[in-house]
Amino acid sequence: MFNYFIEGGSMMWLLAILSIAGLGTILERTAYFLRNEQGITKEFKSEIVDLVRERKEDEAIELCNKTNNSVSRTVKSILLAYKNENDLYESKEKLMKEKALEQIENLERRLSILGIVSYISPMAGLLGTVLGMIKSFKAIALQGAGDPNVVANGISEALITTAAGLLIAIPAIIAYNTFNRKVDKIMLEIEKTSTALINIKDSGKR
Repeated sequence: MFNYFIEGGSMMWLLAILSIAGLGTILERTAYFLRNEQGITKEFKSEIVDLVRERKEDEAIELCNKTNNSVSRTVKSILLAYKNENDLYESKEKLMKEKALEQIENLERRLSILGIVSYISPMAGLLGTVLGMIKSFKAIALQGAGDPNVVANGISEALITTAAGLLIAIPAIIAYNTFNRKVDKIMLEIEKTSTALINIKDSGKR
């Protein structure tokens, strides 16, 4: 592997940095979702809705404390706001949007790094390919094309950087799309659950 790295030329250093950034982000985001986004189920939504409908807000808040995810954190904020008589929000819809935006910030953190890695890696590999071919043609111009060893180094550099760029980009693209789908799913659950609670609370005031 080290020999491939050396043969790939100077572009391999940039590709190495991109691979470290991509892998680090994938591991960090995976750990975040495993640690902070568990228990997002239909059962949780049903339990919360039932408790609020029965005016058991304290029990609903306790359930949110036991369930560690973005949905429960948003729901808890809304329930606490309803309990706070001095609440400064003009409407609970605005509260829901603000709390949802706070969760989006946490959910999407560092995903842009994966987007950059997945975009730049193939470009860096392509640039390495071009540099390798330039090296080969220079060798041909200086020594002629009679000996295949003359162009071997340049072609080897071109192929290695192309392969390295794709090997880095493909997992980054897969991870980026996977995490984004998960974020979209979580945000949909936040909106559905929060809207259900707001409708129940507002209907109870009439």
